[in-house]
Amino acid sequence: MDYFNDIVSFKRKPKYNFAKGEGWYRKFYNHARENDKKGEISNYYGIDPAAALRLKQHNPDIKILFCMRNPVDRIWSHYRFAMYFEGKEKREIMQALKEENQYIRISSYHQTLSLYLNHFPKEQIFLIWFEEIYLNPEKLMQDIFSFLGVDPSFRPKSMYKKSNPARKSHYAPLQLMIRKFNNMLVSIGLSGVIKSLKMAGLGNFVMNVTSKPLVKKSIPEEAKKYIIDHIKDDVHQLEKLTGKDLSSWLGNSPPSPLL
Repeated sequence: MDYFNDIVSFKRKPKYNFAKGEGWYRKFYNHARENDKKGEISNYYGIDPAAALRLKQHNPDIKILFCMRNPVDRIWSHYRFAMYFEGKEKREIMQALKEENQYIRISSYHQTLSLYLNHFPKEQIFLIWFEEIYLNPEKLMQDIFSFLGVDPSFRPKSMYKKSNPARKSHYAPLQLMIRKFNNMLVSIGLSGVIKSLKMAGLGNFVMNVTSKPLVKKSIPEEAKKYIIDHIKDDVHQLEKLTGKDLSSWLGNSPPSPLL
């Protein structure tokens, strides 16, 4: 949705969704019941200083889930998604890293976490280390649900299902058309239709028809070194802030099995 932020990636024009007002934003939750816990996901809330302040003003008691992944793995996954699925990235990886600073900025977790700690108490922020998602998903889900104040014993059926695996689109503009269609349904108050279609399996069907699994490929060593060189100071500060050993992020750790 990108409601609270103005900054977007790949030199696209800002959407300025926030200027559309809260009524526009609430349409995305028309399918939810009044007392349901509601939330969304956005990388760009972490890199736009305006987003943290707007979130504070919108709901000072909001619960924030902040997921952090090995920056090398995250950036390589982000780059390949933008290139092969969205069709928005045309540059070689080194050129993209040097020209598109947001690849690095999104993975500057200490910078983002510090920004949010300026607006929210640490008790409202739950840190998720990406590897926990596949190493111990049940414990992670229990902790998240407890943090959110919902039934910690609930286990979603999709808990062990791989989400958003790397894929190559047969026709990238089609993905944009589908996204615009979703937004059109939301704009007329039919977010529930999108939920029903997804639950019926239409989303997976369209995904399988319009794209195929992307062959795994390791990030070039030059790009890996470039990322580490530009992220290491932020990583060291994050270690001090969280007390977690992140030396594997700066070394020769094996690539994530989720790439």
